[in-house]
Parts: sequence; C-alpha cells; structure tokens
Amino acid sequence: MGCKLDLSSVMESKVGSSVVYGTAGVTALYVAYKLYGGDTGFRTSIFKAFNCGNLNKTQVKGGIDSYEEFFTQEDGQGVGERKFNTPKFVDTFYNLITDFYEYGWGQSFHFAPRNRGESFDQSIIRHELKIADQIKLKPGMKVLDAGCGVGGPMRAIAKGTGGNVVGITINDYQVSRCKAENAKAGLSNQCDIVQGSFLEMPFPANSFDGCYCIEAACHAPDILVLYKQIYKVMKPGTYFSSYEWLTTPLYDINNPKHVRVVDDIAEGNALPSVRSIPEIVAAGNAAGFELAHQSDEALGVDIPWQAAMKTARRAAWLTDILTYVMEKLWLGPQGTRGPHQKMLR
Repeated sequence: MGCKLDLSSVMESKVGSSVVYGTAGVTALYVAYKLYGGDTGFRTSIFKAFNCGNLNKTQVKGGIDSYEEFFTQEDGQGVGERKFNTPKFVDTFYNLITDFYEYGWGQSFHFAPRNRGESFDQSIIRHELKIADQIKLKPGMKVLDAGCGVGGPMRAIAKGTGGNVVGITINDYQVSRCKAENAKAGLSNQCDIVQGSFLEMPFPANSFDGCYCIEAACHAPDILVLYKQIYKVMKPGTYFSSYEWLTTPLYDINNPKHVRVVDDIAEGNALPSVRSIPEIVAAGNAAGFELAHQSDEALGVDIPWQAAMKTARRAAWLTDILTYVMEKLWLGPQGTRGPHQKMLR
C-alpha cells in the first residue's frame, strides 16, 4: 500500500504553493548562510535556535513584547526606577536569546579583541585565559563565574588552568545546557553550576579563591549590591576580574548619536543602563575591593572586538529573513524573529 503525492494539485492551491515556495526559500537561505557565514560560522542548527529556552512556544511573543516594553531606554538614562525588576526580565531575555547566541557565536556569550591572524574562537579562548591569569587561578583552586551563561568560559578556563569553576546563572535553561556541555567535555569534576541570582549569592562567606564576571555584571540593577555579594563569598586576599560594557570619557550625554548607540546596546542586551568607568571603580572601592588594574580593551589592539559584528552582518541578515519566513510558515514559534532582531542592533 503506498501514497502518491500530486505536486501539480498542491501547487494549484494558494496555501500549498506558499508552503512549497517558502520551504524552498528557507532551504536556499540556510544553504547560503552555511556557505557564506564568515568567521563566526555555525555552532548549532538554526532549528535549535527556535527552542526559546524554557518558554512554552505560545509564550514567545508575549515574552519579547514584555521585554521590549521593560528595556525601553530613557534617552541615555537607562530604564529608570523599573531597574529593580531587571532580574525577572533578564531571565526572560536569556530564555529568548540563549539558543540564538549559541547558534551565532558559540557557548561564550562575549566578544574579545583579536590579534592579527587569530580566529574569532582563538581570540575568545585567549581572552578567557587572560581573565583567569588576572585572578591568579591555579590547579586545585576554586573560583566563581558570576553570570556564567551556558558555561563556555568556565570550560575553557578549567581546561586551560586545571582550576575548578562554579558558575551561577539566573536562568534555569542555561543550567541544563551548561551541565550537559560540562559532561560532554568531560569536565563535570571541575565545573559546576547553580541556578540563582548573583544579587543574593547562595554560597557561604569566604567560599572562593577568586571570581570573574564576563559581560554579566552589566545586568545588575545595582552594581554595588553585586560587588558586595561577590566580595562576601571570596576569600580574603583573592582577586576579582570584571569585563563589561561601559561608557568611556569620550561619551557625551548631550550628543544624540552617542545616546542612541548606548540606548541600542542596552535595549539589545538586557541592560538596565550602561555605566561609566568611574561608576564601577567607585562601586568596587565601596564594596571593599582595591583596584589593581583597569583597561579599555577596545584600545591598542590589532583588531577591535566589534570587528566580529561587522564580519557577521551579512550572515545575520540572512538569518533574520530565515526566521521571518519560518514564522510565516508556522515552522517556528510566533515572535521568534524578535530576539534575533535584538541581536541585529
């Protein structure tokens, strides 16, 4: 017993022809993206990017709508008094965006300056090991990754130093992804992760031989609260390193172009605001830290971190079209294109 499909009759139907042409278009775009994605390449299947974390597929559009409403910036002033609800919406953000991040950039949700002749992936690992060196991580020591995502940095650091890393993330979906990847890499004995808020650390005082944050502290609505929590769980005399989005002395709050750029960064990355260098130095001092070193990682390098954004632009626009087509054909949850458009900012 068999079944024969008459394609001509399908094509006579408006819905049928839309599905056929749409599917062909999706396939063509995916092949083009695979061939011309550039240095950032493809880390996972595009179809995995439609998982949307722990959100039910019917919750995706509502999630992106509430996110956009909350993170609308107030002309360079952040989200105002709404900032104290930031953790809830950061959790929503990472449900929506985690799989897209893994698809486009891999398991390390940050950028890094590149040396000439160095690949994107090589620059990321080198930068993570530089941070490990700053906190003087050695074999047998245990450090905290505050805001660890799916654990890309922790695995690179554990593997490169022989040290032990415990991560904390507010997002439960990232916990399951991190545990799976730790096991896959054979690093479960060196890497662990807990779900929770880094604003209320679930660890005893003096638990860690150091700590680092990589593009994570910028999510905190009150940076002093975070720094005090980190200071509390670190052993005396150990080191903390933070790599964050910050404004430099060149930023002019009265320049509309500057304000627009900063607002777009904040809205696209779930930041309550973008702080200045003096703000975070002052907060660190107030929390009890002594500043050992600070630098602007965009200066004095062969290839600045933002070059990766430019080389990936063509591939990103193809993915945007792809998510639009898949939404229209109901092959992906309604609203999925929204998180990807956040990345295009």
